[in-house]
Amino acid sequence: MRSVGQKILVLDGDCNAACAIVQSLGRAGYEVWLAAPSIDFPAFASRYVARAVTYPDPLADKSAFQRWCVAFQREHRFALIVPPSECTLIPLHEIRDEIDGVALPPPAAVDIAFDKERVRELAVELGIATPESLLLDKLDDPRLDAWLAEGAVVVKAIRSKVWNGATASQPRVGFASSRAGLERLVREMDCSLQVQRWVPGRGVGVEMLVDRGEIVLSFAHERIHELPLTGGGSSYRRAIEVPKALLEAAAKLMRALAWHGVAMVEFRVSGGDHWLMEINGRFWGSLPLACFAGVDFPKALAELLLQGVRPSVVRPKQGVYARNVSRDVQWTKAILKHDKNDRLLLTKPIGASLLEWTRIFSNKETWDGARLEDPAPIVFELSRTLKRELRSLRHKARRHPAPPKELAGKRRVLVLCHGNICRSAYADARLGKPNGFELRSAGFHPVIDRTSPAGFVAVAHARGVNLAEHRSRLVTRDDLDWAELVVIMDHKNYDALAELDRASLSKTMWLGALDPSGPLEIEDPYGEPAHRADAVLERMDRCLEKLTRALEP
Repeated sequence: MRSVGQKILVLDGDCNAACAIVQSLGRAGYEVWLAAPSIDFPAFASRYVARAVTYPDPLADKSAFQRWCVAFQREHRFALIVPPSECTLIPLHEIRDEIDGVALPPPAAVDIAFDKERVRELAVELGIATPESLLLDKLDDPRLDAWLAEGAVVVKAIRSKVWNGATASQPRVGFASSRAGLERLVREMDCSLQVQRWVPGRGVGVEMLVDRGEIVLSFAHERIHELPLTGGGSSYRRAIEVPKALLEAAAKLMRALAWHGVAMVEFRVSGGDHWLMEINGRFWGSLPLACFAGVDFPKALAELLLQGVRPSVVRPKQGVYARNVSRDVQWTKAILKHDKNDRLLLTKPIGASLLEWTRIFSNKETWDGARLEDPAPIVFELSRTLKRELRSLRHKARRHPAPPKELAGKRRVLVLCHGNICRSAYADARLGKPNGFELRSAGFHPVIDRTSPAGFVAVAHARGVNLAEHRSRLVTRDDLDWAELVVIMDHKNYDALAELDRASLSKTMWLGALDPSGPLEIEDPYGEPAHRADAVLERMDRCLEKLTRALEP
């Protein structure tokens, strides 16, 4: 049925679903090309990647990415282009008349499914339960205080990716249990918002392949560990029998949208109650579990779109698990640090959680990216995770280093962080044009000209710092040769700098060393809620004031 060697281009090679897609299509005999803005991710280590490609980051320059896709498809004529996330799916949806072969749902379906408010309206029409919601155009709606009194509210951007011209931000789901917290979230997110009454329970996903509105393949998983602890993406999940009521609700949605392709419909389930949360109209992060359970969605999608062949009925394995190792380590650390009095957090006893790791020896668990015939991705992931945690422990065990001697009179100062969109950008703008020395900021992330996240811009603005015009830079050897003093934020910066130019470490200082009462590292506020970001900037302000005084001639 399939032409062996047909070329398929998989985008978003940095997303969690990418490795499972590549391994599935590669085993099926397709020639798989994998692309992303950077290739430093586990999926690119797979033996099934015929060619690794980089493209302009669509979140930094959507038009450049669109032009690249059109030209690349004209040159290579892929049988299929698979966009596994909104980062690439939405830009390609906008130019679908200019490029062929892209695995896109119907135009009208995309317009609805990726708009949370339109999904909610459709669900109401179809009689599907959703949490009580409102579009936030003012903060004096009496329902808000009632919901806060009951426990909390969830604040979401209407769209997961918010483009403003060529660039985009990725607002995270916010969670507020007080009026002050809600007001902070609204200021931070600065886009069209949907506010929902918090509902209890855990996330359950119904995953489907749909042929013109009819579900032809289905699977379901339950989130065991969710990160953040208030509810979010899973780091550990379990395959379950598809709940009949949830499958019926998902089927109503797919018929109404005349969906064609893959989708995951997310529900919140508590006891006998369930509420629709959203539609993920593309591949989902927990895809490795479905593949491990015997439901090969990527292969089935390719055969449906390329040959018009529906998959055979599959009886998935039940009671099997999949773990994202890196995220689950972060989940475990969050469990150790969480507020024991916060009843809204989705937690488990740490002892029981640690025992769950032994399940890997029972043949009932897989780790994302792990396959016996293709071990390189999981080796890459484990190695990266282990190095990160060992670095963190090593730096925490060190004595707090004193700032370099003889700071006075240093005239050329280079401030670095990972992406140059939060910490070093803030330091650059906060110090402005100081008397007595020159200042540059840069980062190690390979994608340049990125804007600072909208939420972080709002937090910085509240402290009198304007980052609206900031654009990220990549640090160069010329920068390092120019600098008389290099200022870094954390061990990740330290390791990246050592790899780029170890000689520069002799003139490097940690900004946090100017505040020995706190940890050595200045925490990365990227994606953190407003109050956490503000706490980071409060500490940075203290350190930057001391740095300015120390550099005075």
